[in-house]
Amino acid sequence: MLKAGFELPFATPGGKVPTIDGTSCSLLYFGLSRHRRDAAPAGLTRLLTLGLGSPADLAVLARDGHRLAEYDAVFVPGGHAPLVDLLHDASVDDSLNDHFGALMQHFHDTEKPTCLICHAPAALAAAPSVGGRWIYDGYRMTCFKTIVDTMLETIPIARRFPAPLKEDPTRLLTARGAKVEQTLLPMGSKVVEDRELITGQDPYSATALGKAFVGKVRATRG
Repeated sequence: MLKAGFELPFATPGGKVPTIDGTSCSLLYFGLSRHRRDAAPAGLTRLLTLGLGSPADLAVLARDGHRLAEYDAVFVPGGHAPLVDLLHDASVDDSLNDHFGALMQHFHDTEKPTCLICHAPAALAAAPSVGGRWIYDGYRMTCFKTIVDTMLETIPIARRFPAPLKEDPTRLLTARGAKVEQTLLPMGSKVVEDRELITGQDPYSATALGKAFVGKVRATRG
């Protein structure tokens, strides 16, 4: 997105500066390349300088229609955080996050490119229902595979997380009415586009997803 010349405003719950999940620094997510893993902090530093260090408050932004109208698209990065901070309002209780739901509804209603990767698509479950039907009902999408999460939670040699996730992205989205598509084997690149929505399966889908998203935003802009 930066190479394409996009301006990137940022928003987070409470306007808080995001922190790094230590498990994200595993070589597993960088194609086992130490060079790529060691170069990642420089990318984070650049984003912090560009505005990630002073993000807007998601709750305020989601209710500001005039401000939202200025944006061409929305991108939600992956990791486990969206399952806590976006799917739910962690600062209140375990109910679905109405603020994030309102944000997604704006981009859905205006048919603006909406892009999510890895575990982030699960947060779409917080989007509202209209007329008794989830706004993404019947949409094709993808997300992190259940079998990979299970491996990272239970198999000693691969274990990265101390406890199982409370919610499984695939089951959650399917229960809401999504048509989830994934690669047969784990850790494969998979990008699914349906109407305004673009989703990527996992970190290995990042390059293909970025190209698809940039292309869609440019096409939408005309």
